[in-house]
Amino acid sequence: MSGFFFRNPISCYTEETFISNRYQIVNRIGYGCFATAFKVQDSLDNHKELVAKVARKSDDVSGKYQTEVAALTKLIGIKHWPQMKNHFETASYRVIIMTEEGESLGKVLSRNENGAFSNENSFRISYSLTKALNSLHDVGYLHRDINRDNITVKQKGKEIWISVIDLGNASKSFPRQICRFNSYPTSWHVMVGKEWCDRDDFVSGIYLIADCLGASIFNTKNQSLIDAKREFHTNPSAFFPPEQLWMAKLITIFDSMVSDKKTDLSPIWNCYETALPHVSPGSPIEYKEINDAIVIA
Repeated sequence: MSGFFFRNPISCYTEETFISNRYQIVNRIGYGCFATAFKVQDSLDNHKELVAKVARKSDDVSGKYQTEVAALTKLIGIKHWPQMKNHFETASYRVIIMTEEGESLGKVLSRNENGAFSNENSFRISYSLTKALNSLHDVGYLHRDINRDNITVKQKGKEIWISVIDLGNASKSFPRQICRFNSYPTSWHVMVGKEWCDRDDFVSGIYLIADCLGASIFNTKNQSLIDAKREFHTNPSAFFPPEQLWMAKLITIFDSMVSDKKTDLSPIWNCYETALPHVSPGSPIEYKEINDAIVIA
């Protein structure tokens, strides 16, 4: 889970204790701004392993729980998203039970000595991420927190699946909102005061994929982050070698999207279909298993 850390994550649920007399704690996965995540086993469903996202009622005073439940309800049955199995409140906590979607992209990336994925695998991951975000937008929500901790990697059969998690910062698509976000993943458009829209989730996705490729797209040595982003968006092609120019093409398309109406996304899908002639964007991500761990080239 991403975000600024609690000084005091939820600690009353320890190994082998139960949430609501049903979900047995296996271990704590992590914690973020508004919630703590636990791996749990469902004692009423053959001890199936799931994730419990638990938030103190006192920490969630802005409706984040209700928004996340509403978005996850819309995403039931849709690929690339955790599937909500239950949600409820206790005396002190709000709880969402959902499927476990694997390791974070950042953790998998850390296994590569060069700290990067190949161009081909980055292309495939980018396509899955864009498809996932589009499905979220189609049901009327924005993610607003795309980073390497909120994208997951899981082996299903012989293939790698990419999912997006943590809708704790999500919002309804309309009415649009101006957000005072200023971190590395935040779209330049948002940082200069534009309303957050579909474009900005996509832009954050490109920032992430560029990072996974080891591409240095923001030169902050002698300028601020916002100025570095302005420089990048002014001429994105200058920041990529020829084989990675598909990212420059995508960011140019994303930058052209407007916030007040639905955009025709066919140029995006056409770009993915033609950008790397030798690679289909929907082809399997190439990986190896080394010591029972997924390693993506």
